[in-house]
Amino acid sequence: MSCRVATLVLFAAACVAPAHAEDINSFRRAHHLPPLAMSSTLAGLAYEQAHAMAGRNHLDHNGFRQRVGFAGGRHAENVAVGCPDEDCAYKMWARSAGHRANMLLRDVSAYGIASATDTRGRKYWALELGN
Repeated sequence: MSCRVATLVLFAAACVAPAHAEDINSFRRAHHLPPLAMSSTLAGLAYEQAHAMAGRNHLDHNGFRQRVGFAGGRHAENVAVGCPDEDCAYKMWARSAGHRANMLLRDVSAYGIASATDTRGRKYWALELGN
């Protein structure tokens, strides 16, 4: 299986059901950080990004600033392609220094995650973190 990831952290002027809400929060708990709340707004942003990437058949952060421009405070985005399920995506991000740092941000309080499948059957993931 081939998985690729990209990460981006920004300060910005600032749906999908949580299938495994405990995954990111278990990871944070293991690092003595408070849990994040599931945000329907961030899940909507993740949904938009996952579907946009699947539509382009390309892993990227295109439109990140525009998507989060309305939401105040800190915002970060992890994206991935190739993982069949959410658990795989979280584990892959946890092994990548930049993605791991995003999931361990102290100044975020919420998250949203979504996936979309492209025409070739590859699954794209987006994790949005913010306030």
